[in-house]
Order: sequence, then C-alpha cells, then structure tokens
Amino acid sequence: MLGTKIKKEEMLSEAYQQAAKWCNEHQAEMKLEGDYFVVVKTPAPAAPTAEELVQAKEAQMGLTRAVRELVLAENSGASEYVRKQAQEIEAMAAPLRE
Repeated sequence: MLGTKIKKEEMLSEAYQQAAKWCNEHQAEMKLEGDYFVVVKTPAPAAPTAEELVQAKEAQMGLTRAVRELVLAENSGASEYVRKQAQEIEAMAAPLRE
C-alpha cells in the first residue's frame, strides 16, 4: 500500500477510506503531494535532545536548577533520595552549561 496515490477529488472514495484504515494500522500516513494523496511511512519521532531530557527530569522531580543548588548545599537537610536525584540531574545538565 505504500506509494499508493489517490486524487484529491477522490477523498470520499472507498479507496481513500481503505488507505486511511491501512495507514492507521501500519504506522503510515497520507501526505498531500500536488493533486494526490500518497501513502507514506510515518517517520520515527526524533530522539529527545539532552536539554529536553534535563527539562523532563526537572519537571518530574520538581528540581529546577535553583532548587538543586539548595538541595545539594551542605547541611541542606534534604533526604538522600532527593540529593541523589539532584545529583543525577546536575550530571546531565553540567555538559550543557559548558
């Protein structure tokens, strides 16, 4: 089914509906190229950047850079678990600041 072309005017046709169903079942999509819809493989999502990984971990743990600095300060009173999480995020973020 990859590479199948369907004219734009035939958008309500049985062939279009079958192609759309096939796309949904096979990680494909119909891309508009000129006067045709063409069945193409859906590209794999891009891998997250290092910065996006750090941001996701910060959000997950609620540990922004400022909070991490407080947690990692001597005698902060933070639990060992929270300190470990802060250190992990710092290790990921440090190369981004260089």
